[in-house]
Amino acid sequence: MGKEESLKADLVCSIIQFVRENHAETIDKAYEYFWDSNKPDEFMSGTALSLGFLNFEDWLIFDYKVNPDNNTFIDIYLKNNTLKDNEADLLNSLKDSVISLYEVSSVAKDKSIALKDLLMDSEHNLQDKALTRGLNKGDVFATRLLTLDGKTCMSGCVYPYTADQKKAVLTYMDKQFKRYIRNVKPDGTMKDFLKDYGELLNIIWMNFIMHPTMNPSKENE
Repeated sequence: MGKEESLKADLVCSIIQFVRENHAETIDKAYEYFWDSNKPDEFMSGTALSLGFLNFEDWLIFDYKVNPDNNTFIDIYLKNNTLKDNEADLLNSLKDSVISLYEVSSVAKDKSIALKDLLMDSEHNLQDKALTRGLNKGDVFATRLLTLDGKTCMSGCVYPYTADQKKAVLTYMDKQFKRYIRNVKPDGTMKDFLKDYGELLNIIWMNFIMHPTMNPSKENE
């Protein structure tokens, strides 16, 4: 593990502890919002449930808007803690990251993975074998990509979809993005939308688990 990757892991643990100690009620409110008032332990178990909790913590720290000023918990942590320059610099470099939807476009012999961002039309390469093990061409999932130690890494959150679900997810996200620029931010970009509404990728994942034959593009029309 590189220096920045190790520092990021330590900072995330510190932020989570800070939030638990100072913003317990906000966690409850965010948890209900993230799961759309559902209880994940009623329809998830095992690995999926553990992943769901990791996904929530990642979103809570990076994306949840804590107050009317749209501060995230990274913003609040930066303002309320005395940090070393390298700690503050790293958090500031990561805080605008977003959860997006990716497809594995190729797998090299050395197990490095080429990813296509299906929502922001970009290409990325993952070389961490611990994270890419088991991925195959055509796999579709949502995650947060970070640049650490000069390479692209996954933050730890993963929302797995089947290849058959890709079209439905893209259709739904496109519909919600158009609604966003019509009603919320007329000059907004897809990155703006994902920063403000990245939890939609969790809601889609959750609903596919609860209702495997669901087509999210038909929801909320």
